[in-house]
Amino acid sequence: MKRLLFLTLVCWGIGAAIYAQAGPSGEDLLIQRRLMELKIKGLIPFRFANALDGKPIVGGKVAIEGIGDFVTDREGIITFPERADGRFFLVFSKQGFITTEIDFEVINRTLYDNRYSISPDMPFDGYFRIILDWGERPADLDLHFEKAGGYHISYRNMQSADDGSTRLDRDDVTSFGPETITVAQTDQRSVYHLYVIDFTNSSNGASRALSASGAVIRVYNRDRLLQTFRVPEGSPGNRWNVFKIVNGTVVPE
Repeated sequence: MKRLLFLTLVCWGIGAAIYAQAGPSGEDLLIQRRLMELKIKGLIPFRFANALDGKPIVGGKVAIEGIGDFVTDREGIITFPERADGRFFLVFSKQGFITTEIDFEVINRTLYDNRYSISPDMPFDGYFRIILDWGERPADLDLHFEKAGGYHISYRNMQSADDGSTRLDRDDVTSFGPETITVAQTDQRSVYHLYVIDFTNSSNGASRALSASGAVIRVYNRDRLLQTFRVPEGSPGNRWNVFKIVNGTVVPE
């Protein structure tokens, strides 16, 4: 089965088969540990990563209104001292990436959402890039993008449309994301649907893990962050219907 680690243990002549659901990668755990250490020191950390490969963006400029200007380190991280609760606004920029404006909220002197995947530049008008980030649990969330009466992009279907118009850039199976789909062209006569499946709990329709995942979808067009969607909290279910594209316009579902 997909994303299951099969471990065969033989102890005192007795064989045992154990299936363990994939969890965070070693690199993710190290970064998460550093983020926690920074919080313990009274700092608020952000991490910025490339949406196409998940690698840290080094040397990115981050301007936070009312707080200051920062540059991301070798792990894509910036920090600033704890602030009183409130809403803030930042601008991330680096050559080769789309300048991204993000509003965020400090609650109980910490951040609920402090990992951001940023889209590299896209060459033409009409492009969309859809990026999914989430927390440590569930380990495996999946993006699905369907053209009505046409293709279905996901890890298990076509990872790239036959006409090259859409592709799955990155499939993440070990928590946090990003999971990313790039749409190079849409048919104005067609309707497209974007949804998220909680693969970890795919057999449990009553699970609330998806709603507690902190999942965030960010949609970029050619030169800016277009829309942000956050998973509804407190709801059961392992599918989140996020938006559709109609006549080239993103419409929440």
